[in-house]
Amino acid sequence: MKTVDVVAPPTDQVGTHRSFVRALSTGDLDAATACFARDGCLITPDATAVHGRERIRPLLAQLIAAHTEIRVDLSNVLTAAGVVLACERWTVRSEGADGDRVERTLEPTLVLREVEGEWKLAIVAPWGWGGRL
Repeated sequence: MKTVDVVAPPTDQVGTHRSFVRALSTGDLDAATACFARDGCLITPDATAVHGRERIRPLLAQLIAAHTEIRVDLSNVLTAAGVVLACERWTVRSEGADGDRVERTLEPTLVLREVEGEWKLAIVAPWGWGGRL
């Protein structure tokens, strides 16, 4: 795994999105959900913006039910104006509709912000968003 930092953020910022990937890969729904800010946003594969931790949770449960495993292959991180922007390359393995394992490469964009002393995911766009689709 290769990590490239554009600007090296404190490890607790990087740790938040690494914790999210680890929680999804190990099937820990509570931990994955807790990585999001309460008003966080997850962009779905069809570019629907799902707002709010409680609305995001069922989507994360679907990923866990498909035995999703994520490996972070590359991470570019930029910190400015109190937020963190991370653009990564993930190798994602999960069960397809027919039960076979499917592997694909994603280039997610993640935005983190500090909430009550903790870094939380504000926006996660694993499948891209807007013009990147």
